[in-house]
Amino acid sequence: MLYVGLFRVERVKDLDFWAVFWQGGGPPNDFELVAAYNLLTDLRVIVFKAETIQSIRWLDRFNLVGKLECFPALDQTEGYQSVFNRNLEQFAAFVRGRGAREEAVASAVHFRETAMHAPNAWAALDWAREWRRQQTVAGSGEVS
Repeated sequence: MLYVGLFRVERVKDLDFWAVFWQGGGPPNDFELVAAYNLLTDLRVIVFKAETIQSIRWLDRFNLVGKLECFPALDQTEGYQSVFNRNLEQFAAFVRGRGAREEAVASAVHFRETAMHAPNAWAALDWAREWRRQQTVAGSGEVS
């Protein structure tokens, strides 16, 4: 499973952080570091893969000097790339790849195509509100 850890620690506690980080043995064998970023603030981002709770518990040591929050993460890069590329076919393939029914794919594409051709952001927001209202009236309660 992929996780994103958001770790906030005051920069004046860098030595404390590194001391706790280096102390003892390393993380469990299922831990795989994917990326680590210092955002030049008090926030650091640690992206990792792990299969057991022991890996997250190992990272809990950071809470001795700051605050760590870990979240499971779903890789949505392909879907986001379809937006940046303005590629509805790529988006449809992404949704199909997640196992969506063809009618759901068509609905999701229709929503996005209409938003894409809205004359401005305010019109796109109006479209999203109208779409939500239509979905609620239709009983699905979902926004595709």
